[in-house]
Amino acid sequence: MTRLTAEGANAPQIEYWNGAAGDRWARLADTQDLMIGELGMAAMDACAIDAGQSVLDIGCGSGSTTLEIARRVGPGGRVLGIDISTPMLEVAEARRRDAGLDTIAFENRDAATYAFEPAAFDRLFSRFGVMFFIDPVAAFANMRIAARMGARLAFVCWKARTQNQWMDFPFSIALRHVPAPAPPPPGEPGPTAFADPDRVRGILGDSGFGDIAIDPIEVPIILGPDTEIAVERLVELGPTGRLLRDASDDTKAAIAGDLRAEISQFQ
Repeated sequence: MTRLTAEGANAPQIEYWNGAAGDRWARLADTQDLMIGELGMAAMDACAIDAGQSVLDIGCGSGSTTLEIARRVGPGGRVLGIDISTPMLEVAEARRRDAGLDTIAFENRDAATYAFEPAAFDRLFSRFGVMFFIDPVAAFANMRIAARMGARLAFVCWKARTQNQWMDFPFSIALRHVPAPAPPPPGEPGPTAFADPDRVRGILGDSGFGDIAIDPIEVPIILGPDTEIAVERLVELGPTGRLLRDASDDTKAAIAGDLRAEISQFQ
């Protein structure tokens, strides 16, 4: 699959998710599904996906949500998974072939600018795929074009880092070894860019959506079957992974050592 060209307003995100980050997430696809699968299912249930529907999976990544949606809509439905990350879509396509699901199509495109067929989808869904738009109002307005009258949009996104223990615990340990980063500008694209419910309501309202409901989800995050895998994931993923993007191997090893020593409290 040809990698998406990094151009336009969202070029920094396209470059990021087609570089080391995209390769890492593709490699860790099974672990990621274990970590956040239950959260995605909750958003899928809220989306009320049912047999025969046409569904858009925004930021579908490695495709596990797309496959689950295809099972829910059955042979009479169809699913389009769209993502800017070529490495993850390669995993998604391999999973589709293995599952033998021909009601799925994947597009290596930017949902913020993709020329969607108007009024083509009954449901718009995303599992942690909508917090990375440079201009989220324009992006959601573009995706709304694809929604039929009466369609429903549902997505799950992260609260603030300090409200997510799996993020805050390794981040705090990492700060023993690296300087604290400058606070990000308000609304900067990233995992917790939608942490403020009022901001999310404003974005959705300004892009043409109505009847907006935001509900908290509290579930355990499963990091892996053993300590070593959990430590590896905590160093590589989320805000800690971004913090350590340019850290030396020695620094990462020291942080991993501290994590290993303290993670037993969550076992």
